[in-house]
Amino acid sequence: MIYDLHTHHHPILPGEAVVQLSPDAFVPQPGHLYSVGLHPWDVGGDWRVSMASLLVMALHPQVVMVGETGVDKINGTAGIELQVEVFREHVKLSELVCKPLIVHCVKAIDEILAVRKELRAQMPWVIHGFRGGVEQAKQLVRAGIFMSVGGRFDEELLRALPLDGILVESDELSDVGVVYERVGAIKGVEVAELKQHVANNIYDFLTSYRTE
Repeated sequence: MIYDLHTHHHPILPGEAVVQLSPDAFVPQPGHLYSVGLHPWDVGGDWRVSMASLLVMALHPQVVMVGETGVDKINGTAGIELQVEVFREHVKLSELVCKPLIVHCVKAIDEILAVRKELRAQMPWVIHGFRGGVEQAKQLVRAGIFMSVGGRFDEELLRALPLDGILVESDELSDVGVVYERVGAIKGVEVAELKQHVANNIYDFLTSYRTE
């Protein structure tokens, strides 16, 4: 059961979280699950070399998602056009290996939606650490894009989401339990019950492409 869709720390129990690694750090440990991609903060002059190595890594059986990748208009060091170009290549890789895409998006919803439409992507995507509101969430859902919540999120959105629409992550936090406690309090659900719902949601997200 996967309880944490996106983390930068290996969980104590292998298989309970999807661990984010960059291409140069990809050394999979037994039993753990991974996403591998070139973060928009790390896009640089040698990005094509990294993308070439990602093809082999994305095919690894312990890799369940491509990314994180995306566009960051606030913290990204590369220009927006280059970030979008690298993002497109990750989308193509996701489609090629038939694995979902995890997206880092800061002030760039329009760019993300435009690429999905342009490339006619069929794999499910998830925007991690989503902090937007209800209307923005509806826009993403219509485009076939999911959202994952972490340490910061819009409480109104959480109240509006059904239990079968919630994905949880720890990201940089050391304990995903903190997120579950806060989400559970807002939803009025015991943490154990919430974790079961989220684990089922994560499983459905990661395997939904297999039935398309």
